[in-house]
Amino acid sequence: MDMKRCPNGHYYDPSLYQDCPYCRGASANVNLGVPPQPQPGATMPVRPMDRVTPPPAPGPAPSPAPAPSFGDAQKTVAVIQQKTGINPVVGWMVCVDGLDKGKDFRLQDGNNFIGRSRKMDICLESDEAVSRENQGVISYDSRHKAFYAAPGTGQNLMYLNGEPLLMIHELKPYDRLELGSTTLMFMPLCGEEFQWEKE
Repeated sequence: MDMKRCPNGHYYDPSLYQDCPYCRGASANVNLGVPPQPQPGATMPVRPMDRVTPPPAPGPAPSPAPAPSFGDAQKTVAVIQQKTGINPVVGWMVCVDGLDKGKDFRLQDGNNFIGRSRKMDICLESDEAVSRENQGVISYDSRHKAFYAAPGTGQNLMYLNGEPLLMIHELKPYDRLELGSTTLMFMPLCGEEFQWEKE
C-alpha cells in the first residue's frame, strides 16, 4: 500500500481518500485525538503515529493508602493483663514424653490452645498425630483460681490421666494430658496460694 504525505506531514491512503482526511475539516478531531472517519464502504487505514507522547516526568512515589481502621482490631487483653499491665505466666505444661520431651509451655490467663501450628499457644509442631489447630485447650480462670482442660475440634482424642477427655475437666498439679505421641504434665503457679493481682 502506497501512503501519501500531505503538506502538513500527515500520511494517508490515496485509494481511500482524495485528499488528506486529517487536514480536510478534521483538524478538530485530530486535536482531540479522534481519528477521521473513512469514506463510506472504505476501511480505516492504519496510520503511523504523528507524534509520540513523552512519558511523565519522574516524581516522588505516591504514598500508600492507609490501612483501614477497625474499632476492634486490637488483640484481646486477658483479665490479669488489664489489672496488672502485663500478661504473666500462670502455670506450665511440660512435655514428659514425646518428640518435645523436656520442653515447657507457658500458660497465661484465659484460653491456651494446643496444636501443631505456630499460631497455637502450646505448639507441638513435631507431633503429626496432633491437629494443626485447636486439638484442645488449657484454660485458667482467675476469678475462680482454677485450671481446666477441654477437648478441641481435633480428630484424635486426648486423654487426661489415662481417661478420654470428652468434656471440660478441672486440672490438678501433676495431671498428665496425652495427645498424639505427646504427654504433657500440668504445673500450676497461680491458685489459692498465689495470685498476680495480689503481688
